[in-house]
Amino acid sequence: MRILVIPHQMSMGGSQINAIELAAKVRDMGHHVVLYAPHGVLDPLVDEVGVPRIVKRTDADLSPGSVRRLVDIVRRERIDLIHAYEWGPSLEATFGPHLRFGVPVLMTVLSMVVDDFLPRHLPMTLSTREMVDQRRAVHERVLLTEPPIDTDLNTAGDRAVARAVFGFEDDEIVVTTVCRLTSDLEKLEGTLVALDVLGRLAHDRRVTMVIVGDGTGLDEVRRRADIVNADHGRTVIHVTGQLLDPRPAYDAADVMIGMGSSALKGLAFGKPLVVQGEGGYWKLLTPDTVDEFLYAGWFGRGGRGAADFEPEIVRVLDDRALRTELGAYGLELARRRYSLTVLASALESMYEDVLSSAPGREPRALARSAREVAKFLAYRVVHPSPVASSADGRTA
Repeated sequence: MRILVIPHQMSMGGSQINAIELAAKVRDMGHHVVLYAPHGVLDPLVDEVGVPRIVKRTDADLSPGSVRRLVDIVRRERIDLIHAYEWGPSLEATFGPHLRFGVPVLMTVLSMVVDDFLPRHLPMTLSTREMVDQRRAVHERVLLTEPPIDTDLNTAGDRAVARAVFGFEDDEIVVTTVCRLTSDLEKLEGTLVALDVLGRLAHDRRVTMVIVGDGTGLDEVRRRADIVNADHGRTVIHVTGQLLDPRPAYDAADVMIGMGSSALKGLAFGKPLVVQGEGGYWKLLTPDTVDEFLYAGWFGRGGRGAADFEPEIVRVLDDRALRTELGAYGLELARRRYSLTVLASALESMYEDVLSSAPGREPRALARSAREVAKFLAYRVVHPSPVASSADGRTA
């Protein structure tokens, strides 16, 4: 099978990392896989996994030149199937090679919102059972592909060495978050809540926090961290900025907080997890709460903010045995359900199924999608500020 994989841009994010890692794993299963992506901060990961890449120019999505180049690549590489991630690549694949040659396209949306302008006749994969159930009301074929974690690469190592990287003492309890510091899904707002609460708790406990990530909110996080650290006369809040390899931060942690792929990586390192969401949502992963996450994803909506976060984090900060128990529980879950090997095998089966039952070029579906895309692009011209849409690449 000859497969072209097109991630959405090459910025640091779960969707892009998943696309690259799954492409490498499917390649290892014996398929011819090519990545079509621009240069970006994830270039070292592409080099590490060794998947052949055709460099994509950074044109605007759906520009005539970009669509023509994709058509030429599919013809030249004799591609059997295109796996497109998020809205831009999905539409370019649809109105380029699919419309021109009938090449099968599998769309993957890992964003928390599915744009209605995506073509409804093409198969689509979503990352939660809840989203699959909702989308099946309007979309012909919707499949579940949960976010994969390379549990061989992301695994606990020498904890003492990892903690030495940051200068942590043996008796410090380390709480780590790895995320983009932006207001998308209120990641920044949640990080600031956790920062303030842990700053207060540090008056009575040997607790410290590590914040890994970049984004528009980085300066605000550093300002708030400086206030907390000055109050204590020591570094309670460590702000690292973006790390291309955040594995030492996971390894050094006693507790992880976060959402999406970052939360799952915390489980792969055997760490207890407090899941963060929008609107003040916080909840500790336990055997009693796991069904909520397995259905709705590693995210949540609605809560009391600090009033919910504090008792959840205190519960694990003050109980070492519970940290060990929940860390082991999460590790078993990550290996059984979210390992890259397990999910790549499931994806390979999806590829085979899509090829054997590929839909034709449906004129009505394509016309509807084209009309809705035109409306969306016109809206972006008139309203250039970000819109509440997965079309801006919002992922957990």
